[in-house]
Amino acid sequence: MMAKTRILSLALGLLCGLCLLIFGSPNTANAAEPLEPLPQLPTLEGSQDGLDLLPPIPFSGATLDLPRIRQEREALLETPSRQPQIEEAVDFAVSFNGSTELHLDVTRARIEGDRWIEVNLDEQMLYAWDGDQLVNQFLISSGIRIYPTVTGVFRMWARTPSQTMSGGDVAAGTFYSLPNVQWVQYFYGEYALHGTYWHDNFGTPMSHGCVNLTIEDAEWLFLWAFPEWNGAGGWIRTTESDATLVWVHN
Repeated sequence: MMAKTRILSLALGLLCGLCLLIFGSPNTANAAEPLEPLPQLPTLEGSQDGLDLLPPIPFSGATLDLPRIRQEREALLETPSRQPQIEEAVDFAVSFNGSTELHLDVTRARIEGDRWIEVNLDEQMLYAWDGDQLVNQFLISSGIRIYPTVTGVFRMWARTPSQTMSGGDVAAGTFYSLPNVQWVQYFYGEYALHGTYWHDNFGTPMSHGCVNLTIEDAEWLFLWAFPEWNGAGGWIRTTESDATLVWVHN
């Protein structure tokens, strides 16, 4: 009887060993299973192309901390400004804040056939008027919500065909310096109409308060509003004859 029991135990042991060889243990089987690869999100081809060519964005809180731009920014900060200074005087036709002894009446400009400029912020449009005749119109980009474009009736007080525009704060990462901003016409303080090469999103507020136009549109407007321009560079203060009226409204 004991012999039969021993034989049965040996048989059962051999059978269990054979099953393990064929099927393996549960832990071994799980370890041998290949892992599923994690799904990969699709990448947009060329989505990073050209980022190192963009200028700093002149928006509050904006940062474009690319190495080349950071180095250029640091070099600009170490270089004394070479921009011509606008001379201070009280006998110009229009003061820094756009006030003037000249009339600031849009209706009168219409009746007397003056050249004047209308900026409609809601429409993001600029209209060039000759009296009551519409001569030309352009899409613009005015100031963003936290830097709105000033509204009111003004007259041009200074012009320049080209300048460097800079501002912001280095510590906050908002410093910007944009060379060769073309066809600049100041109508109130540092608010100006000017050409823009760092974006083409016209029709949408994009600026620090200035009125952005394409370079071609800004050139047309500069020459139309200031036909007496002789090609000279630097700052040009306006006179009674070329202090163009500018009406900015919502």
